[in-house]
Parts: sequence; C-alpha cells; structure tokens
Amino acid sequence: MKKILVLDIGGTFIKYGLVVSGQLEQVKKQATPKTMDAFNVCLNRIKKEFPEPFDGVSISMPGIIDAESGFAVHGGSLEFVRQMDIRTFYEAIFDCTVAVENDARSGILGEMNQGQLTGIENAAMIVLGTGVGGSLIVNGQLVKGFHQAAGELSLVQTDSAMRLTDLFAVKNSVYSLLKPFAKMLNKPVDKVSGEAFFESIKNEEPAAQIILQDYCDSLAVQIWNLQAILDPEKIVIGGGISSQAILLDYIKQSLQKNVTSLNIGPLASIIAPNVVLSSLGNDANLIGAYYHFISKHGK
Repeated sequence: MKKILVLDIGGTFIKYGLVVSGQLEQVKKQATPKTMDAFNVCLNRIKKEFPEPFDGVSISMPGIIDAESGFAVHGGSLEFVRQMDIRTFYEAIFDCTVAVENDARSGILGEMNQGQLTGIENAAMIVLGTGVGGSLIVNGQLVKGFHQAAGELSLVQTDSAMRLTDLFAVKNSVYSLLKPFAKMLNKPVDKVSGEAFFESIKNEEPAAQIILQDYCDSLAVQIWNLQAILDPEKIVIGGGISSQAILLDYIKQSLQKNVTSLNIGPLASIIAPNVVLSSLGNDANLIGAYYHFISKHGK
C-alpha cells in the first residue's frame, strides 16, 4: 500500500495531504511563507506531521518548471524561487523520491484522471488564484512548449499598450475581485475574502454583481481567444473560486454577449466554448500531483 505525500504550493496557501492506495486523505493547509528560509522551516514542519514513512513526495507549484530535470526557471508568485534545482532542494528536506510539476499542469492531470476531462483529448484549463495559471492538452498530451512555459496565462496581454497592469494575471486574479469588493465595503483588502464576496453575490448585492460581471467579461475574452486558437472540446475553470457554481452562470452570460456582439451567425455554434467548473475543486492539483508521480515512478 503506497503512501505519497502531495503538496500544492500556492502564492497564498500550501495545501497538502497523503494519497494512500490512490485515495487523498488528511488534507490540510497553511499560509505560504515569503522567504526561502521560512519556506524550508514550513516544509520540515509539514514533514513532521506525517511520522510514518511515505514512499515519495509529489509537489505542485507555480512557475516555469521542468518536470524532467527538476529545474525551476521561475517560481511565479513564489518570488524566492528563481533559477534553481528545486527538486534537489525538496529531496534534501523529505529524504525520498520527489516529483515536481507546474501547478496548472497538475490541475489538468487531476481533471484528466478523476474529473471533468476523463476521456477528453483536447482541452484547456484556466486556474484563477493569486495569478492566472493555464494548462493545455492536445491530442491527449500535455503541451509544455520549448521553454516549459506553455500555458503561462498570467503573461497574456489584454491591451495593446503592453502595460504590466494589463496582464491577464492582474485583470483576472482573485485579487482583482477582492480589491473592488474591499473598496465597496470601505475595508482594507486583507480584511475581505472570496467567501464573503460570493455571499454578497448570493444575497444579490448590486455592487458585487457588477464587480463579478466585469470580471467575467474580461475572463470571457480570453476564454474566447483560447477557443479560437486551440478548438478544445472543454475549457475547465479551476482555482478556489471554481467551487462557486454561480461563477459559471456569469461566465456564460459574458460569453453569450461576445457571440451576440460579433454576429457571426452559424460559426458561433462551432466556436462557442464549452466551459465547465472543476469537479475536483481545491483538490485538483493534489490529485494531479499524485498522478504525475506515478507516471514518472510507477504505482
């Protein structure tokens, strides 16, 4: 009975758990440290929470990660990870076999094996979190790109002015929902949460509804572009806010506005994206990390 410790290291939280005989158990989370020293301490503390030996560790994390070599060109929102052999770093802490993969690719692996993309050959996933992650499947295979950077949707530009403020990561991170929500409530942004925001949506608060519709209008443009470029069968929306079913209603309204305004007739039925929310939610990256591990090191 193999036990694999899986970690999903995000810009805000580290989620982790144990996969025993293919089943995810004991899922916990804690805040992501902001320095390498604190990160090291945090990982060692997590290791001590699982005193019984495990057979390996698989890690999902942001950034440009070469899963074969274990080299991290860039750690995305983990600003202390730059140009380093990240797998060797993890192996020194956990003292066992380690696999590491980009978080959005881990998410799509989870959906391919246990979620919305079972049996799907062509798909994309957009992960809404501290930034905007992306992953692609073409003809049943993960697309990684020459620089291991395929799907780095955070870097997609949304305006011809080419400003940092117009990056997809800025326009459609969860922060871009919380910032105007905090202003609406006259509170600091660190005093509001995604849960509180969607509670306002459920209560039909007009100002919150406008914030969400603007957010989804912006998101729908990039969903449309992905559909036009790749023609996927499905586009999965992941990240913490994908647990909010009402998000899909707003996205579909925004996409319908696109179709109506373009007035492209019968072509609309071909190009119209088939968007779904992740069925694995916050566990997608953890489950995907497990499948990445067994693909490299066997069951």
